[in-house]
Amino acid sequence: MQVTCNACQRSMNILDEKLPKDQAFSITCPGCKNKIKVDQHLKTPDPPTPPQQEEALDTAGMAVDQEEFEDDELVIYDENDQLALILDETNQSAWTQALESRDYKIQYAKSPEHAVHKMKFTHFHFIALHENYGNKDLDNNTVYKTLIELPMVTRRNIFVALIGKNFKTLKNMQAFQKSVNVVINEKDINKLEDVLKKSISEIEIFYKVFKETLQSMGKA
Repeated sequence: MQVTCNACQRSMNILDEKLPKDQAFSITCPGCKNKIKVDQHLKTPDPPTPPQQEEALDTAGMAVDQEEFEDDELVIYDENDQLALILDETNQSAWTQALESRDYKIQYAKSPEHAVHKMKFTHFHFIALHENYGNKDLDNNTVYKTLIELPMVTRRNIFVALIGKNFKTLKNMQAFQKSVNVVINEKDINKLEDVLKKSISEIEIFYKVFKETLQSMGKA
């Protein structure tokens, strides 16, 4: 869908699959920074229904209040931007500093449901997740379940860092058992930049070799 800025007349193209269904949203013009409300994709609303509040069902099967996300702003990123989603309120500032130093564009979520909603419409290259995010342990953590159930072709393009008191920093076996790229103990949060430098570098090297191997076998 084409959207035109009403301030500078810049035209932007938004993929149809990125449009929230039956929901208006706003974007910021990358040229003049004017905020634009987008609602032309909406269909004619159905007559009001008796229930006081309608609920929408997200991709993880949870009932969520659709109004909770109506104020979300759809940000237009450049093609080569690296996007990170931080789901760790306790250590949020440390994650933000470490990831911005690596040129990631940062987003946050209001709740586990909001995080899953964001993951549905945005491809994140990095996700930082606390083991008790949303006051749930991993076995009951909706974001974690959504991540590990992603198709491998999608999952391998997301670097997932899991942090908590029950992990030993850079313990590869723990990371493997939890199906994430790196585990970090909260006590090592002051070493976060060094941990990310090492772990991200190792993953980049691994997938470089992996892709070259596939190419040599004619499978890529």
